[in-house]
Amino acid sequence: MNNHVNKKSSKKKIFFIIFLVIVLIIGMVVGYSAAYFTASLINNSEIDETIVTTGTMSIEFTDGPQVKLDNAIPGNYVIKTFAVQNTGTLDTYYDVYLSDLVNNFEDKNDLVYTLTANTGGATISETVVPSASTKIVNKKLLPVNETHYYTLRIDFKETNDNQDDNIGKNFSAKIRVSDSI
Repeated sequence: MNNHVNKKSSKKKIFFIIFLVIVLIIGMVVGYSAAYFTASLINNSEIDETIVTTGTMSIEFTDGPQVKLDNAIPGNYVIKTFAVQNTGTLDTYYDVYLSDLVNNFEDKNDLVYTLTANTGGATISETVVPSASTKIVNKKLLPVNETHYYTLRIDFKETNDNQDDNIGKNFSAKIRVSDSI
């Protein structure tokens, strides 16, 4: 009978060891799969950056986003007005760009811009117009249900010096507003 008990006890030990091995294998497979899945998500180049929920913006131009100063002479200027409105349910941040920019002025200092806002927007005092597309407003907060009204003015400054090299030159750009992340 003692031999019979030992055989039963041995079978139970073997069954228990097999059960433990199976549990360990399943645990390793699940752990490896989770680690692989996590690593794959982190390294997947098709996944965009962090998902960010922002408010909804609308942009209103009085006469389109294009700004042009053609065949300029000293004292000429162009004014563009636009509004950026948060129509969503969350505060948001935005950037303003001068894109598709063409500035063929020889003396770049003769062409300047100012940006004024009458309600919480960004204000930029007289600044030389860039030669290439650029961001002019960076991460401006726009609370829910608010609107920032802007006036952009591009001036061919009268310097009382010889400006013949810039007479008849052209400037053009598009105003572009986008969410800032």
